[in-house]
Amino acid sequence: MASIRLKKAGVMSTIQDSGRSGFAALGVPQSGPMDLDSFMLANRLMRRPSGAACLELYMGGVEMIFDTATQVVFTGAVGKITYQGTSFSGNQIIHVHKGEVLTIAPPAKGQWAYMAINGNFAADQVLGSRSFYPGITQKAKFANNDRIVFYPKSEDIPNDHAKIKPLIFTEYQCLEAYPGPSFAQLNEQQRRQLGQNTFTLSQAQSRMGIQLEEKMIHELKELISAPVYPGTVQLTPSGKLIVLMKDAQVTGGYPRILQLSWNSLSKLAQLRPSGKIHFKILSY
Repeated sequence: MASIRLKKAGVMSTIQDSGRSGFAALGVPQSGPMDLDSFMLANRLMRRPSGAACLELYMGGVEMIFDTATQVVFTGAVGKITYQGTSFSGNQIIHVHKGEVLTIAPPAKGQWAYMAINGNFAADQVLGSRSFYPGITQKAKFANNDRIVFYPKSEDIPNDHAKIKPLIFTEYQCLEAYPGPSFAQLNEQQRRQLGQNTFTLSQAQSRMGIQLEEKMIHELKELISAPVYPGTVQLTPSGKLIVLMKDAQVTGGYPRILQLSWNSLSKLAQLRPSGKIHFKILSY
């Protein structure tokens, strides 16, 4: 058993695996990685199962010290990585040594990064998942000087010359979405507005949901209560659009007008406030 000391933990650093499934009846959110694509890539590069737990970092600003030699890889919105005076990029396996400091600067674009390790994190499983969630796991996020315990593997990942170019995160995304249960209640003009207009991400965003700036005038009635999922687009009585993210509640009373694809949810997660989106509405 070994550990990593987070000398600086950053704004929000958590452990996330593929999330909790099958507990919605208990009111337990799914959780899991905000950017599923980058999360799965981290595990692929480290030759681990696709849903294995990773360290999720929001906006970098992290310093960590390892108490044993191991290998790590960072994917997603990765700022400048510095180790032993050398700079590294994302999607690159890094050999770290005992007592050395590794820093990850805030990214120029995007928001969420993932660190996979050559081994397994020792965070407790709660309801079948290691994903942090307030009130379910002991921690909601890591604080400065917290230690992350892990089980290192004895064999190194072999070096190869294959490289995967880091993603370029833009400030505009086309998001694929399917009609939600309440989509049919919208009139023709409202449907065109959804499919043709550009929407702006507001400052109100978290792991629970992201609000959009523009409003849609409507007369749809609120629901008594209905299941919702990460990627569900709700329409509030005031006309605000809310896209539910990985820590969203499991039921809601607002009309559900769209449902984002998993790939589009990952794209949305990496957009900062003031970023722009438009919906490409697909048919089933």
